[in-house]
Amino acid sequence: MLQAQESDSDIDQTSKEATPSGPMPPQDEIMCSPTVTKPWTTPTVTPQEASPSAWSNMLTQDDVNMGSPMSDKSAPATQQLPPPLPSLLSVMQSHSTSTTQASQLPSTSTTGTTPASHTNGLLHHTYLDSLNLAVNAEFHFLTCQICQSRYHDHQFNLAISALRVAKELPSHIPGPRTIVHGLKVHDGMACSQCMFVSRPPAWCPCKIQQLRKGAGDVQTFWEVQNVEANSQPTLHQSLVDSLLKELEPTLQVIQTPLDGHMVAGMDIKQLCSLVALPKSDDGDIPGLKDVVEAYYEEAIPLLDRTGELATGHLFPSSGISNTPFHKHLYKSTMKKYILPVVALLAMLIRQEYTGRPFSGSNNKLMDLLAVLCINGSEGRDALPLIHEGLFEVWTIAWTPQEDREIVDPTERCLALLTLRQDGSFKEPHDVTGIIAKFEYCMCLTFLQEIHHHIQADPQSNELEHCLALENFFVEKTWYTFSQLWSLQHQASSLAYDTMSLPDVWWTDTKTWKSMLYRGDEIHFADLCKVFKEMEAKLVQIWEEGILMGHDIRVEYDKIADDLINKDVGYSFLSDARNPQLTHQDQLVKKFLQDEATFAHFAMIREGTIIWNRSTLQAWLKSYAELQSLLLF
Repeated sequence: MLQAQESDSDIDQTSKEATPSGPMPPQDEIMCSPTVTKPWTTPTVTPQEASPSAWSNMLTQDDVNMGSPMSDKSAPATQQLPPPLPSLLSVMQSHSTSTTQASQLPSTSTTGTTPASHTNGLLHHTYLDSLNLAVNAEFHFLTCQICQSRYHDHQFNLAISALRVAKELPSHIPGPRTIVHGLKVHDGMACSQCMFVSRPPAWCPCKIQQLRKGAGDVQTFWEVQNVEANSQPTLHQSLVDSLLKELEPTLQVIQTPLDGHMVAGMDIKQLCSLVALPKSDDGDIPGLKDVVEAYYEEAIPLLDRTGELATGHLFPSSGISNTPFHKHLYKSTMKKYILPVVALLAMLIRQEYTGRPFSGSNNKLMDLLAVLCINGSEGRDALPLIHEGLFEVWTIAWTPQEDREIVDPTERCLALLTLRQDGSFKEPHDVTGIIAKFEYCMCLTFLQEIHHHIQADPQSNELEHCLALENFFVEKTWYTFSQLWSLQHQASSLAYDTMSLPDVWWTDTKTWKSMLYRGDEIHFADLCKVFKEMEAKLVQIWEEGILMGHDIRVEYDKIADDLINKDVGYSFLSDARNPQLTHQDQLVKKFLQDEATFAHFAMIREGTIIWNRSTLQAWLKSYAELQSLLLF
């Protein structure tokens, strides 16, 4: 096998070491193929057996058989030199030569020898493939499969010398110790009593390492500690991490682009904070929600003192409506309707506090803030300031600007209330409710303004004052009410005309027993289990939480009820045909007469009943839970 492009000094040195006592044979005699007289065997030298003399003999045999073209320059050695470090190239060439010739001649398999494979003009070996190296089949030199260039053995030796690589592996590495970098970590068992042997119960799991698999001292294991803290990522893991980092921009999920006309380049979190509802104990705007609620509580009773003609004009529509403006059925509903107005006032106060000019700025806002800071939610002086501020904002003809800025403060507040944290806006069907709340509160503010004029001039007519303010709460004008009503029409049209994606997707199209509800799989058999468990829980709450274990029963299988009876006060509870329902105090009597139950809820001290409020609250909680299950 021919070694390509070796330097003269290297060949001379090798020749001197291989033939110290005589000249090299003629070159034409070297190039002749040797005559095979016996089965070919490949000499195998392990690292443990690779003494300097063994390496010298191997190099001598290879150099003589190869026939170096520079052999005529070699001279007899004058002195014996120390054996040099064997080169990786010489070892691989010797192994490749023996393997190649053995594959051409009949031979018996040799233990420990791996046959070489021939692919695309290259000779491959298992060990060389692990190093990304191969042998050229024609000229027999090592090549790198990654960079596709000749392997430089001289540079390899220089690098080994520069890094001071040990010629022999260490014979013993004691443990426990820190991790030895570059070696694989295995799971093993360590003795908790000594370093060598012990009974099986004394062994404990640990992390171990070894130099390599094989015989001798090199296969000895040692224990390592703090593996995770001292371990370094492997080359494969480092390459994978680097590749994933490069792919992060490509694999990043594309977010919904922001609205370039509204919030592009702005701090969305800061915008949402402008309309955040202030808490009761808010140090910036204390008691704002309570004061706004008190303001509209004064306006609700005015509806009963206003004629139908005026309330017909106040209803959100053009002209007189057949459904006059009226109050809500439940008082608690008004607490929800005032929330957009609270957000509007909070936004105006926060913008006024910054000192920057904005549309809707008013000096009364700072007066309102001062009153709130002094009196809090109990200050009645804040109510006139709220009325003046809202009436002024809602009676200005806001005209749009060319820079597409939202000039009307109420529309600006509406936009911020529908802005989500991710930069998108709410769907149209989620916007109509906010607009309806704004319009209802605006009508109440105008109603208060009408009655303020009546108080100033008792001889005047409320309808006249209503008609004088009519432009502020009708359509087709530049005022806030008209703009909101137009947005209400658009949002309603989009909500009705836009087809939404389905919430339910049937996965079983044959028996229709399973479906996906918003991504969650639901089986009708599970629904039956839900109702069954709900009924069992309802019975448990009724018997243990409500009746407290007492056997109280009312026959309700046959209850008489006259559905067409319209007499005042009639009910199936008072119907004479239902005698089982006449004793409505059975539960109270049972609790008071039973000593154990009475002691659970109350005690008698100095002739007075002292109730246990905690047990009464627990009983009411059980009753509320029972009602919620019945309403399900």
